[in-house]
Amino acid sequence: MEKINHILFPFYRFENLSACRGILHFVSTAAGNIGYPDGEPSDRMLVARRRLAVAVGFRPEALCLGQQVHSDHIVEVKRQDAGRGAMDRESRFPETDALVTKETGVCLMVLAADCVPILLCDPVKKVVAAVHAGWKGTLAGIVEKTATVMQDRFNCCAADIRAGIGPSIGKCCFEVGPEVAVLFQQKWKSFPGILGPVNSLGKCHIDLWEINRRQLLAVGIREEYIEVAGLCTKCHSEEFFSYRRSGNDAGRFGAGIMLLGDNEGE
Repeated sequence: MEKINHILFPFYRFENLSACRGILHFVSTAAGNIGYPDGEPSDRMLVARRRLAVAVGFRPEALCLGQQVHSDHIVEVKRQDAGRGAMDRESRFPETDALVTKETGVCLMVLAADCVPILLCDPVKKVVAAVHAGWKGTLAGIVEKTATVMQDRFNCCAADIRAGIGPSIGKCCFEVGPEVAVLFQQKWKSFPGILGPVNSLGKCHIDLWEINRRQLLAVGIREEYIEVAGLCTKCHSEEFFSYRRSGNDAGRFGAGIMLLGDNEGE
């Protein structure tokens, strides 16, 4: 990833997605809390979203978000959906953790504070997706299912799809109890390195980055087209928000992607 130190709002970009023409994308930072985990959107949050939009180069009204509930629900976004969740909670797509579109002028965004934000792009068929993969969504295979939707519904070729696995809690800090560990052990124990050793309390560390990467490989995405940020949100306190570090006081950063129309540019 590369960091863009914009004076209004520093953000990151994936190098592999930056190479795709007609695509705008970003991963925001702790320079501003753009989420609303509790209560109604605050003026500060709305200002932060507008600053981010100016820094990256899109209209804030183009944002489109889902009501993230750690599901594997995927929604196709139309151009007329632009603005859903941009400045309020009520208009978000209900109970949705992945958004996909072939329409220009719509900026798909997911929010995170340890969960894995993943951006997908097919520069050939001009289809993009934004995925929120918490541990439940990862276990349910949400990114694999989103890539499959891109292939089945939009005729994307897996070998053309680029993916960016964003900053999120790393294996270094993602320790889970036995009730969660056993779920991952049942599904992923045959893959070395994904699960750390189980301690005397039945807890272990889990590599969500690698699990999601393997899901992308499983649907045919080329290894060289998958970029992993490798930045742990709990460790990098100056750059990203983290629920495990800050609890209920944690803000939210976002990962977004957008197809540019003929009259739009970065």
